[in-house]
Amino acid sequence: MARFANDAHHRHIHQANHQVADPTPAAPDTPAAPTPVSPAPSAPSAAADAPVFSDLGATFNDATRALVGGLWQNVVEEGGQGHGSIVRYTNDLTAVQNGLTTEINAGQFAGDALTHVQTILSDISTALTAAGASVNGGGSFGSVAAAEAALRSSHLDILNVVNNDPALSALATQNGASGFMQAPSTLPDGVTASNAPHANLAEIGAIFNDAANRILGGVNADNKGVITDDVNAVIADMQALTKANPTLFGGLTGIHADTVIRQLELEKTYINDAGISPDAGRASNDNILDIIDIIQGDTNLANMANQGGVSGFNPFPDALNPTPKYLDNTAQTQFWANFIAQSNSLGQQAMELVGSHDAKAIAALIGDLKTFETNATNFDASQGGIFEARFDNELFGQTSTLGAEVSAMIKGLKTANASLVAAAADEMHANAADVGGNNIPVTGGTYKPDALTIVDALSTAVAPATSTTSTPVASAGTANQTATDPTSHASHSPVADMAHHFHHMWG
Repeated sequence: MARFANDAHHRHIHQANHQVADPTPAAPDTPAAPTPVSPAPSAPSAAADAPVFSDLGATFNDATRALVGGLWQNVVEEGGQGHGSIVRYTNDLTAVQNGLTTEINAGQFAGDALTHVQTILSDISTALTAAGASVNGGGSFGSVAAAEAALRSSHLDILNVVNNDPALSALATQNGASGFMQAPSTLPDGVTASNAPHANLAEIGAIFNDAANRILGGVNADNKGVITDDVNAVIADMQALTKANPTLFGGLTGIHADTVIRQLELEKTYINDAGISPDAGRASNDNILDIIDIIQGDTNLANMANQGGVSGFNPFPDALNPTPKYLDNTAQTQFWANFIAQSNSLGQQAMELVGSHDAKAIAALIGDLKTFETNATNFDASQGGIFEARFDNELFGQTSTLGAEVSAMIKGLKTANASLVAAAADEMHANAADVGGNNIPVTGGTYKPDALTIVDALSTAVAPATSTTSTPVASAGTANQTATDPTSHASHSPVADMAHHFHHMWG
């Protein structure tokens, strides 16, 4: 999903280091969770040889981010995406465990701080065991629900220990660092989605925070009800808020708010799929982080989500590294090239037609937009697996960015609202640039985000596809002719002037 402020576009965020991922997938990690590593005694070493506490906190932050939506594990690797967040999580915690042990041996802690670090090591041991059990039937915990509860509890306890110890908290934030960053908080005791304040976006966002916190470690029979209640409340409250305050939710801000509502509807699917689909955790992770990014990346929404001393839709900490880009096969490469070209060309046509009073041409374009949405949705669903888990919130019809932008563009065309059409065209371009920037064509290289044709979309690939004249995935008609005509170029189009560069680093 494209996340950005109204006056300057910014991409998430998923990591502090915005380096481009290596298109060559690393050797597959073992899908099974590693055996927890116990701190081994070692000879005392100089403090200078021990890791920096705030650096260990950044590694723990990465683990927190991986825990959103629950850990997942796949035996079969797909698209260069690895075997699951279980590997990332256990590697992160083992690194923190070993680093803290080294710091203790170097004499870096004393008194209460030393006692608290030893508590952290005990919690890490529990979290490592629970993490493996959460993706392997529950293990010694007796059930997946019990393992997920222990995982969440031990992880959050570590954050509380650090942030409630003045010495450890100071070390975690030394030199501007933000190690061991707290997760969004739950609602106060006795407050639920049904009785929580919800007069503004900040208060509604506090309900979302409750769901984001409770979903750490995964959805199960014990927490499914309260998480679902939270999500339903945020949907209903945001719908009421945007309807009652149309001047606050116009243009891109309105499209972003609508996208959040739609993606919350999508989240309910992932909640219901937990324990059934091995990809539900991966999908929920991306969706929850997406929603937060949409709010925090739009200046208007971010301001509304932080008012009156209440902070809603709070971000999770940054990841250590970008998620690897998805390695597309031939069909996916053709789809993305066409999706980019269609997104840009349909937006251009809409801006040219809005207010023209050419009823026939506008009706034809609206038909093309609906076909484009349907075909993109169908392709996404046909891929399944991690592809769908990663890109549902961009592509899956009425519960996605695509649904929000198409709906806004059609409304703008019908009402001759040029500003709304321009905002929708901007969003369509941004969405296409986002997903295109997180995929690698089967030939290698990159997709060109401002292209109006399939040929141009693949023009920056290492070896452009030999055939781009096959039937495109997206819509037919006038828009389809624009996207497949190799003589059409984006270099002088209004869409090219809107070009922004987005680097969505998936959680």
